[in-house]
Amino acid sequence: MIRQERSGIWPDAFGREDDVEVINFMNGGKSRSEIILSGEKTRPQSNTWNPFCYSTEAFTAETMQSMLPQNVQGGEWQSRAIAMNKALVFGTKFWCVREGKTMSLQMLREHMTLEGMAKLYCRGLDDQWPEEAIAPLRNYLQDVPGFDLSLVRTPSAWTEEPRKQHAYLSGQFSETFSTFTEAFGDIFAEDSGDIDIRDSIHSDRILMVMIPALDTSAHTTSALGRMFITQKSMILARDLGYRLEGTDSDALEVKKYKGRFPYLCFLDEVGAYYTDRIAVEATQVRSLDFALILMAQDQERIEGQTTATNTATLMQNTGTKFAGRIVSEGSTARTLKSAAGEEARARMNNLQRQDGIFGESWIDSPQISILMESKIDVQELIELHPGEFFSIFRGETVPSASFFIPDNEKSCSSDPVVINRYISVDAPRLDRLRRLVPRTAQRRIPSPENVSAIIGVLTAKPSRKRRKIRTEPHTIVDTFQQRIAGRQAAMAMLEEYDTDINARESALWETAVNTLKTTTREERRIRYITLNRPELPETKEENQISVRAERAGINLLTLPQDNNHLTGRPVNGFHHKKTNRPDWDGMY
Repeated sequence: MIRQERSGIWPDAFGREDDVEVINFMNGGKSRSEIILSGEKTRPQSNTWNPFCYSTEAFTAETMQSMLPQNVQGGEWQSRAIAMNKALVFGTKFWCVREGKTMSLQMLREHMTLEGMAKLYCRGLDDQWPEEAIAPLRNYLQDVPGFDLSLVRTPSAWTEEPRKQHAYLSGQFSETFSTFTEAFGDIFAEDSGDIDIRDSIHSDRILMVMIPALDTSAHTTSALGRMFITQKSMILARDLGYRLEGTDSDALEVKKYKGRFPYLCFLDEVGAYYTDRIAVEATQVRSLDFALILMAQDQERIEGQTTATNTATLMQNTGTKFAGRIVSEGSTARTLKSAAGEEARARMNNLQRQDGIFGESWIDSPQISILMESKIDVQELIELHPGEFFSIFRGETVPSASFFIPDNEKSCSSDPVVINRYISVDAPRLDRLRRLVPRTAQRRIPSPENVSAIIGVLTAKPSRKRRKIRTEPHTIVDTFQQRIAGRQAAMAMLEEYDTDINARESALWETAVNTLKTTTREERRIRYITLNRPELPETKEENQISVRAERAGINLLTLPQDNNHLTGRPVNGFHHKKTNRPDWDGMY
C-alpha cells in the first residue's frame, strides 16, 4: 500500500499534483447499508473507474476471467464458464457499439442470466446483426444441455434443466460480481468514469490503487489485484501491436509513447494478488519501455499462489534485487543467496599452540584453505535495520541504505490531501481544433463540406424537365467538373504538389483528357442535383430546367481552340510545336 501522506508530498514537490489519480477500495469497515439508509451524498474517497469502457472483447473477457478463483476444484466448470463469458462479452460489446452505449460491470451482470443472454440473442435477430456477432450467442445457447433454441422467445416454456446448467456456470462469477457492484458500486462507474488506465500509462500519470487486506476476503483482495494486472497486461499487448508490414512507427504502437524514462509500476504486497501474468510481464516489459517493481515480505507467499516453476521463472527475470530484513533461512534466503552468487574466500582452519617462557600462546596456522562461499550471509540479513538493504545486480552485492523517514515525520497538517475531481465538458468544435494544428495536419482532416458531399444522398434528374419544388437547387455539377474537383482535392492533401506547379498542371491535364476519353457526351451533360426530400404531389405545370444549369460552364480548365487539335502546354513561356495528344474530334 502507498500511504496517502506520500501521495500529497511527492507530487507537490515536483509540481505534478494534477497528475495524481486514486482508486481507493478501502472503506474503513463502514457499512454501505447505513450509508444508503442515511442518505449520505458525500463524494467517495476515490476516483471512479470503468474497467470495460474502452476495452475490446478479448480485453474484457480476460479481465473477467482473472476474477475466477484460482487453485480450486471444479476446473471443468470454470472452463465452461469461460466459454459462456466470451459469448456474453462479445454479444454485449457488439450491442453497446451498435447502440452507442457504454459497457459496464453492471450491464454485464444484467445480461449474465440465461434470460438476459436469450434476450440479447433475440435482439440480434430482430435488428439483423451480422452472422459473426450472433454466432457466439447462438453457439452457447445450443450447447446448454436441455435448451431448445426454438423456444428462445418463450422463457415460460423452458424446462428446469437449462436454467440449472447455466446457473452452475454463472455462479463462478457470482461472488465477485456481487462484491464489486454492491460493496464497491460507488467506484465502478456505469459511464466512462474518471480514470482510463491506458491514458494513465501513456501520459505517465501517478495512479495509486489501494486494495484492502483486513476487511475483505482473500479471494476479493486477490480478484481486485488480478483485475488491475490483467488490464495493464492487455494495454501492453495492444501497444505491442500486431502489424508486420510498414515502418517501426506504424507497426509498433509503443513507439508513439516512448519517453526518456520507462513507466514505473510498483506492485506492493504482490503475494496477496499474484497471478501468472506477472511472470509473463517480467519477461516482456523490458522491450516495451516499462519498469516492473515487485515488493513482497517473503517468497513463500508467492509460492502459495502459483507453482514453484512459475515462481522460479519470475525470480530469474528480475534483473535487480533489493534484499531487506528477513527472519529465517527459507526460500527467500536461498533465492537471494543464489542471485548474489559465490566468491572465493580464504579460511584458516586451525590454530597452532606455542609454548613460551611465561606460558603458552596460540598462533595462526600456516595453512589456509580457499573456499567458495555465498556473498550474502543470512545472519547479515537478519541483523538489518530499517532503511538498510543489500542491492544485488549482475552478481554484485552492495550494502546500501535509503532515506528512512519515521511515520510521525511524514504527516503534514497544514497542507491536506485533496483528490482530483473531474467534470464533463463538451468536445471542442472541428473548426477550433483546425486552428490549433499546422497546415500539414489540417489538410489531412476532412472538412465538413467534403464529408457532406461524400455521405450525402444525392438524386440526379435524368429528364430535362422536373417537378416544381419549394427549395433552391442544392448544386449544379457534371461529370467533368466532379473529376477535376476530386483531383484537386487529392492534390491538396499531398505535400509534393505544394511547390511543384508544373506537376500540378500535368496531373490536371491528364485527368481532363482521361475524363473525355472514358465518358460520353450524355454522361458529361450538366445535371440538376438536389437533396433527397419528399416531393410534392405531381402538378400539371412543369418548368424547364434551370437556365443556370444550361449556361454553366467548366471554369476549372481552359481548353485550347486551335484548329480542333491539342497544342503543347506552355513550359517556361514557350509552346511545343508538335504534340502526341489525340484530336478533339469525336471526344466531346
